[in-house]
Amino acid sequence: MTSEQIFYLERWKQRMILELGEDGFAEYTKNIFLQGKLFHEALENILSPQGDLKTRDENLLELGYVKSIQHVLNDVSGVQALESAVQHDTLKYVGLLDCVAEYQGKLCVIDWKTSEKPKPHIRNTFDNPLQVVAYIGAINHDANYSFQVQCGLIVVAYKDGSPAHPHFMDAELCSQYWAKWLRRLEEYTKKEKNKNIQNPD
Repeated sequence: MTSEQIFYLERWKQRMILELGEDGFAEYTKNIFLQGKLFHEALENILSPQGDLKTRDENLLELGYVKSIQHVLNDVSGVQALESAVQHDTLKYVGLLDCVAEYQGKLCVIDWKTSEKPKPHIRNTFDNPLQVVAYIGAINHDANYSFQVQCGLIVVAYKDGSPAHPHFMDAELCSQYWAKWLRRLEEYTKKEKNKNIQNPD
């Protein structure tokens, strides 16, 4: 994260602790992670070849996030990968992507996100586009995958079940974010090198 993002995250955390107390904030974050985990499990269940919308777990049907993404799922087909590890040997990074599938006929790396606040514009998703292009770059350089991906999709789902916001990233937008990702990676690598110089083993 950039220093500005760290600042805002810390400020938000302090505000939440003031509001909820230390224990309340710990419980809040635990619940957020649990809901995210359940949502991703539900998606895996829905999108896997043996998955079935009609027979899935009743608890998952009650999950507002699943209701939120129904209109997006109608445009998703041809799933190529789910919860799949990728690595970029040249640039030395690894990741675990959510999904590779066709969205409205275009093969995309799809990143499913949950939010309590509406995120109607891609700029509201902060660094999520960088994460998507990092996955695209890795998958396109990973010998374990026999296909290439040019596009991305960030889907922001809402707990209250209101319609999710899909943010499609075409090849041109992806290449813009790829340049930003490379700069971020370079900054991180420099920082790590300086850390190692200052603290040798």
